[in-house]
Amino acid sequence: MRKPQIRLQNIADDLARINAQRDALVLGALEALEYGHASLVQVLLEKVGSRQRAAYWMCLRQRALGGRSAYELLADGEEDSVWDLLSGAEQVDTSHSLRVPVPAE
Repeated sequence: MRKPQIRLQNIADDLARINAQRDALVLGALEALEYGHASLVQVLLEKVGSRQRAAYWMCLRQRALGGRSAYELLADGEEDSVWDLLSGAEQVDTSHSLRVPVPAE
């Protein structure tokens, strides 16, 4: 009985496509957030230094936020908790836990 061949190139292509879709969704979410929370996004940009890092930070599950992302808190009406984190009541973590993808050349 022959084992089905795993086509690693197909897997790599699928992963690249999914990652590109995720990147577009993450950046689009930050853009949408600016319409309702422009000042929050501005402060976040000042803290982390780039739109891409800010977009991924918003999606990152934060220990300081009880294991939830900033988007989850905003959706639950807990905007003050996000502001507390950004204002310095808690340190904004932009260290190794935030791995921003490198765009393909």
